[in-house]
Amino acid sequence: MNSTRFHSIVGRVRVAAAKSGKSEAKLLDQATGNLLRAVKQKMLNKQGSVDYDKLRKDGYSDRFLAKLEEA
Repeated sequence: MNSTRFHSIVGRVRVAAAKSGKSEAKLLDQATGNLLRAVKQKMLNKQGSVDYDKLRKDGYSDRFLAKLEEA
């Protein structure tokens, strides 16, 4: 392949701009939120409501229950 043709072919390739990555903390927060929403939705579908007192008695922390309530 001659040099001119090679450069014209390579010259047409476009590269997407690099995306700014999310920090690990933001990524974990988003994943945690998604997981909590899924857990809450499963409870609602199965039982019709979320029994926070039962979850507390089962050993779930108040922090977990507060996050679940927000989800």
